[in-house]
Amino acid sequence: MDPLQLKKDLQARGADLGANLVGVADLTRDQAWIQEYYGEFCASFPRAVSVAIFFPKQIIQEQADGPTRSYSYFYAAINRQLDTIGFSLSNLLQQQGFRSYPVPTSDYRQTQPATGLQDRIARSGTAGLPKTETELMGMFSHRFAASHAGLGWIGKSCHLINPSVGPRLRLTTVLTDAPLPPDSPIANRCGNCTRCADACPVHAIRGVNFSPADPPEKRIDKVLCNRFLDEIASVFGQHTCAKCLAACPWGQK
Repeated sequence: MDPLQLKKDLQARGADLGANLVGVADLTRDQAWIQEYYGEFCASFPRAVSVAIFFPKQIIQEQADGPTRSYSYFYAAINRQLDTIGFSLSNLLQQQGFRSYPVPTSDYRQTQPATGLQDRIARSGTAGLPKTETELMGMFSHRFAASHAGLGWIGKSCHLINPSVGPRLRLTTVLTDAPLPPDSPIANRCGNCTRCADACPVHAIRGVNFSPADPPEKRIDKVLCNRFLDEIASVFGQHTCAKCLAACPWGQK
């Protein structure tokens, strides 16, 4: 199939399944960076299909005054829909003879690989094997892929900022080797704005513009953010905050 037609088919299928945006990222220029942070497997894919679903604005704006269960509910609901879309687009690419890997919409990567774990347990049992844990980093950055696919830019909150809805969206990614025509990135438009950083109750957001050359901790203290979410969950029953999303002026009205 012609690569441009395949891209159109992917966008049409995504829209049919509820996607608001579907773009294609060229990852070839950043393969060294991807390999450093996400490993050789992710770096082996030259393209990423990025998918976005917009979050209901009013539900996001409620978070400025305090967490709501509506936000947590629709956060999970949108994640499920994005996973369905990613799975379907991955299947379409696979049916056309290309490698494809749908990255889970919301999951953390393992601290160590479990290669050959079944065989090791079968031979020697579980004694002495380290317990697999996760770290505060996704399997692959949906926001990085989306920024390269022209869906927006990465803001100081580390969220993707779309010109129409700001950070009020959720993302998923399908990695592929299909030679799809890529979209053009959007220049960062945050300027001197620090509203997301100012809104953070524990000052985890440092107010620094995104640069692939910088480690994530230069932009945000993920441990501090996650610890605060744990504290909220101990009282509210949900890991939720989103005050930085509500504060962003892009797409607020």
